[in-house]
Amino acid sequence: LAGNILVIVAILAFPRMKSITNVFLLSLASADLLLVLICVPIKLTAFFSYTWRIGPFLCTFVAYIQNVSMVCSVLTLTVMSIERFVAIIYPLQARSFCTMKHAKFVTIFIWIGSFVIASPTAFVRKLKEVGNSQRKAHWCVKQFMSHEFEIAYEVYMFFILFAIPLGVMLVTYIRISIEIWDVVSKRAVLRSGSEYNYSSSQSQSNGAMARESSFVTQSSTKSKSVPNACSEDAKTRKQVILMLMVIVLLFAICWGPILLNNLLVAAKVISDLHEGFLKPMRMAFHLMSYANSCVNPIVYGIMSKNFQDSLKSVLKCCNSRQTYRTYVYSTDTTRASILKSSNSEDKDNGCIEMN
Repeated sequence: LAGNILVIVAILAFPRMKSITNVFLLSLASADLLLVLICVPIKLTAFFSYTWRIGPFLCTFVAYIQNVSMVCSVLTLTVMSIERFVAIIYPLQARSFCTMKHAKFVTIFIWIGSFVIASPTAFVRKLKEVGNSQRKAHWCVKQFMSHEFEIAYEVYMFFILFAIPLGVMLVTYIRISIEIWDVVSKRAVLRSGSEYNYSSSQSQSNGAMARESSFVTQSSTKSKSVPNACSEDAKTRKQVILMLMVIVLLFAICWGPILLNNLLVAAKVISDLHEGFLKPMRMAFHLMSYANSCVNPIVYGIMSKNFQDSLKSVLKCCNSRQTYRTYVYSTDTTRASILKSSNSEDKDNGCIEMN
């Protein structure tokens, strides 16, 4: 919760964080925050008990919001991979295509699409009464019109919202990695060649005038600064790509098991009842899916220097405000005690004069 809030504040508060990638990361953090605030407390409470005690509306609403968050996350990650692919493979086209305006428009479209795509969940989640006349309870379960519809729903959730987007991300990031590797290799060859040419020309001009030597020194200094800038830019790009690939990998690890479990239940491969090892296994799968919303801010903080600096600034700002409030409170308290003391002294003086 705190991590996602810090990420959102850091992106919105600091101008240096205004980038296309961070627009999408803001959307991702918002989706994670939605899941943590609404779904996690209620779902965990229900999962550690055997009944659903909070009514039919929350049964449907919580499941729907959970899927909205998942759909928004997977669509955002997919769009981020495509944006990085276009920016690196087709840099000229990216100047007109990959803009802040387009990123904001796509983000709005992702959120609208997430609420629409997750809508089937609102029609299949129902409150089911179980037990007998002496003892009754309610479960929040998925109920389908037919077995075929159940299979179609779980296939839709697994392949359309998980497997296919994950395949797109895998292809784009592999292609990006190959391109970056080629660029870095070519730059290394060019740099070694330029260093060889520079050393050869320097040995040939030992008997030249000092003016010419000075010119060679100045131009060599300039030529060295260009590779350094290019190297720094390549390092930053690789760092961003690595961070995004880690986020995608974590998404696959955290959400894959529960979606695969649902698909196997629909296909009657495993039971839908929490029998034996199935209850702790499914509990672990649910916890993994919720943990994904918590680990993303940690990844940003560890792997992005800009996020590290911005998060430190946010924490420093909060600490400064707290220190200021403490100072104001202590100052006001001191003033009040001084005034009280002076008033009591005035009263004492008045009593002495009257006597």
